[in-house]
Amino acid sequence: MSNDDPVTLWMDELRNADEAAARKLWNHFFTRLSELARKKLSPETRRVYDEEDAAQSAFHSACAGIAAGRFPELHDRQSLWHLLLVITARKVAHRHRHDRQQRRDARRNMSDTIFLPTSGASGPTDVELIASREPAPEFVAEFVETCEALFQSLDDPALKQVVVLRMEGYTDAETADRLKCSRRTVQRRLEVIRRHWDRLELTSE
Repeated sequence: MSNDDPVTLWMDELRNADEAAARKLWNHFFTRLSELARKKLSPETRRVYDEEDAAQSAFHSACAGIAAGRFPELHDRQSLWHLLLVITARKVAHRHRHDRQQRRDARRNMSDTIFLPTSGASGPTDVELIASREPAPEFVAEFVETCEALFQSLDDPALKQVVVLRMEGYTDAETADRLKCSRRTVQRRLEVIRRHWDRLELTSE
């Protein structure tokens, strides 16, 4: 590649901490980098982290590394493009792992709210405890979405009634009293819900 190639010149300028060079490189690679990220991102992830987020993160990491002298093997546009491809793919893969963990955490918290023993309606629910820890907005959105999906996956209105009361913090006995059934019936319904959600968890992995 000729030394007169503008991308090569911008890379040299970036090594000298030239912000204008970084902007020129961004304008040159942004569209292709975003298209690459869009193809790799899952539809679920793109609702909260899209191709522009991935491209910006990858480009920032690459520029920071170049400016810090961490990539001395970069000499032309081809080597830079390859680096950007690798970093973008890693960013997307990391985000997918993060989102899978968030979904598992959301399901776990939802299950905990339903299945763990409660001290009574006067105490804080698991949902309130989660909120008090000020989780990331992405987790809150994922938690609400997962709760709704789990709830709507139940076809039996009687099972949904149990879920609603347990989410509100009622004990098995209090739930049974409100539903005019035995405590054992509530526990059987909880077991049906547990098995159903466990199957959903397995099919989503």
